[in-house]
Amino acid sequence: MTLSLTKIHQAHQQYTGKDFPKLFKAFKDMGMIMNTVNIEKGETSYIHHDGTEITDESVKVAIPVKNQSNVTLVKDILQRHQAGETDFPTFCNEMAQAGVYKWDIDIIAGTCTYVDKKDQVVIAETIPQA
Repeated sequence: MTLSLTKIHQAHQQYTGKDFPKLFKAFKDMGMIMNTVNIEKGETSYIHHDGTEITDESVKVAIPVKNQSNVTLVKDILQRHQAGETDFPTFCNEMAQAGVYKWDIDIIAGTCTYVDKKDQVVIAETIPQA
């Protein structure tokens, strides 16, 4: 299956927050191998197994990303978002307050890694199966 922005947008509309494992599965079914969300730049990249890369606009936080990350706060933000308590723009702003500027979703490994402004891993989590 070819990677297309239309299919990506449809998946994003269908699955959010607590449905992230379903979004992950939809991405995997599209042949995607990597997805990076950069909330500081407001862009997201999607890489297909054939090497095709699509870059799209994404949520750009309205506040500066903190220079110091807070692992405890990141865990709390993740827990609340995964429980469906926050929408995606709120989640992004809260992550910026906790010092996360991007996250990398490795579709092959089944992980999501949250990164601070020093390009250090704040937390990496295994994505549950849908």
